[in-house]
Amino acid sequence: MTGFDAAIRSLTDGLLAAIEQDRWREADAELDTLAQEAMAAALQGRTDEMEVIARLTARCHTALALREGLSAEAMHRLGQLRTIAVMVAAARSRRPPRPAATLAGDGTPAAAVLAALRRGPLTGQELVAATGLSSDAVARALPELRAAGLVRSWPAGRLTVNALAGDGDGSRAPDAGGG
Repeated sequence: MTGFDAAIRSLTDGLLAAIEQDRWREADAELDTLAQEAMAAALQGRTDEMEVIARLTARCHTALALREGLSAEAMHRLGQLRTIAVMVAAARSRRPPRPAATLAGDGTPAAAVLAALRRGPLTGQELVAATGLSSDAVARALPELRAAGLVRSWPAGRLTVNALAGDGDGSRAPDAGGG
């Protein structure tokens, strides 16, 4: 257990104890500190610390939610814990894109998708057929390729068309006027 892990565990244990004993100012101070630590970790991209905060916030939330007969004050703190958990989850889901060279490495699903798109724009189902990958593998590769700036996508009726970004074949792409 790291020092940060121990500090956040102590913080959440203190929060639970304060709520159990109706010490609302202390509970609010613990929640403020937890929120500040979560925000600092998120803004500075400290993924290990965000994982610790996510785990211990969920532990604290679950322990509190399982208690019988929570007062309105305790329910309010439960809502605040949920808000912190949602903020941490949102920050953790925004990982920077992997480098294009890593994505396009031989044998990766992303490399197969890029190879298929070199022949021209394709829908998701057309990519599945062209690559031999599963729908799930194509669905996981496309957002990463878009985030890395290698692929662009646009709606075409009920389908989404995907093409190489930049110098790729844009014959099925909408015009620059947005039409």
